[in-house]
Amino acid sequence: MVVLIALAIAFFVPVLFLYYLNKFDLYKTGQLKGNIATLGWGLIAYMLAAQINPAMVNTGWVTWDQVTRITAPIIEETLKALILIYLVQRADFNYVVDGALYGFGAGIGFAIIENIEYVTGNPEIALTVAIARVFSTNLVHATASGLIGTALAYRRGDSTWRGWLAIAFGYVFSMSIHMIFNTMVSAGAFLIVAVIFGLTGMASIWVVIKRGLNIQKEWVGEKLGMEDRVTKEETKAVKKIETLDELLKPVAKQFGEAKVPVVREMILKQAEIGIKRKLIESTPSDSKRREIESIIQQLAKDMELLRKQAGFYCMMFVRAVYLDQDGKVWGAIHARVTESSTGQKGGGLWERVNERVKQSPSQDDTS
Repeated sequence: MVVLIALAIAFFVPVLFLYYLNKFDLYKTGQLKGNIATLGWGLIAYMLAAQINPAMVNTGWVTWDQVTRITAPIIEETLKALILIYLVQRADFNYVVDGALYGFGAGIGFAIIENIEYVTGNPEIALTVAIARVFSTNLVHATASGLIGTALAYRRGDSTWRGWLAIAFGYVFSMSIHMIFNTMVSAGAFLIVAVIFGLTGMASIWVVIKRGLNIQKEWVGEKLGMEDRVTKEETKAVKKIETLDELLKPVAKQFGEAKVPVVREMILKQAEIGIKRKLIESTPSDSKRREIESIIQQLAKDMELLRKQAGFYCMMFVRAVYLDQDGKVWGAIHARVTESSTGQKGGGLWERVNERVKQSPSQDDTS
C-alpha cells in the first residue's frame, strides 16, 4: 500500500505542477496535443538515456561518477530537447510561453518514469523517495528543459544573431543547472537544499511565462486591428487578459452565462491572430509564412462564427464594457449623440441599440 501511495505521488504531483503552470497560459496558445506529445517524448527520452548512460560506462569511456556529474545532464537535456526543436518549427507554435510549457512537460515526462524506477527500486523508503524527488529532482528536470524550450522559442521570434545566442545560452545554462544539482546531491547535500533548488527552478519558469505573456500583449496591441475586423475596444480586452473573467461578469448578467464561453473563445482567437501576425515577420520561409497565413484565415473564420453566436447586441454591449477606464469617454460620446439625435440620421439608431441592450433579459430574470 505504501508503495502504491508513493507511485501515485510520483505520478500525479509532477502532472499537477505542469497543470498549474498551464493556468498561466492566459491566451491558451499552447495546445493539448503539444503537452501530451512532450510528456510522451519525455518518457521515451528517459528510456533512451537509460540505455546510453550505462553503455558509456561499460565501454570504459567514463566512470559512473562522471556520468552523474557531467555526461548524463548533457545527454538527457539533448534528448528531451528533440521534441521541442520539432514543435518550435511548426506553424501552429507561438512564443516563449509555449516553449517554456512544452519544455517543462518534456522534463516532467522524463521525471515521472524515473520516479517509478526509483520508487519501485527502494520499496522500504518508497514514500520518502517519492516526496523528495517530486519537489527537487523532478523540478530540476522540468526547469532545465523548460529553459531550452524558452530559448528555442525566442529564436523563433528573433531571426537575428541574438536568437542563436539565446539558444546557445539556453542549452549551456540548462545543462549547467542539471550538472550543479547532480553534483550537489552526489556530495550529500541536505534534502531541504535540493528542494529549494527545485522550487527556485519552477519559479524561474513562472517568471519566463509571465514575461512572455507581457511580450505577447505588446504583439497583440501592435498587430491586431481592423485588418482582422477587430475593433480597438476588443483589442483592449485582449490585452487585459488577466481580468477577462471580471470583464465578462456584466455579459453573464445581461445576456446569460451561455454567452460567456462564446465571448471568451472569440477573444482568445483574436489574441492568437495578433500573435501569429507578429510571427510572420520573423519567419524566413515562404512556405511557413503561407502556413501561418492559412492558420490566421481559419482563426478569422472561427472568430466570425463566434461573433454570430454571441449576437449583435451582445457584441455591442461587450465593446462598451471593454472600454473599462475609457468609460467616461464612451458616456460623453453617447450624451452628445443623444443631445443631437432629434431629427438626425444615426442618433435614432444609437438610441434603439442602447434601448435594446437595456431591454435584454438578465441572467437573474431568466433563472
